[in-house]
Amino acid sequence: MGYIKSVTRFCSLSEIKAWHIGESEHLTELIGAGFKNTLFVSNNGRVKFYYDSEEIKKFEEALERIDEERFGEICTDFMLLVDKIPYCENNEEKLELFSKMIPALTVFSEFDEYPEYMDETISRRLMRVRINTESKPYELLEDIGKDDIKDFIFHKGKIHQNKTFL
Repeated sequence: MGYIKSVTRFCSLSEIKAWHIGESEHLTELIGAGFKNTLFVSNNGRVKFYYDSEEIKKFEEALERIDEERFGEICTDFMLLVDKIPYCENNEEKLELFSKMIPALTVFSEFDEYPEYMDETISRRLMRVRINTESKPYELLEDIGKDDIKDFIFHKGKIHQNKTFL
C-alpha cells in the first residue's frame, strides 16, 4: 500500500475528524468508494493529506460511473445541506453537517481538477453550485477547533502526537 500526497490545508483537528468521517463513511455511501486510510499530518495546523493509492484507484473508478442524473442528485443533496447551516446550534452539529458535505466537496474538487470526468451539462451545474456555495462550508467552521492541538498525525480515527513522526 503506497501513499500519495494530495493537498495541504490549514485545518483544526476537529475539522480533520469531520473530514475523515465524511470521506471514509459518507463518501463511500454516496458513490461506493471512499478514503479510510488517509494520513493527515499536521505541523502547527498546516495539514498534509496523504491518500492510499489503492483507494484513489477505486475512487476514480467510482467517479467515472457518475452520470448527469447522479451528479444532479449529489448537487441537490449538497444544496439541501447548505440550507441547514443557519440551523446548527453548536459545534457538534456544525461538524456533523460538515462531514456530510465532504463527499460532495470531494467529488466537486476532483471534477474541478480533472474536467474529463464531466460533460458540458455537469460542468455548468458544477459551476452554478460552486458560485453559490463556494465559502459556505468553511464559514460554517469559523472558530471551531481553535484550542485543538496543532501537531498531530491522524489515521483511521486515531490521533498520534509523537513529535518524532512529524
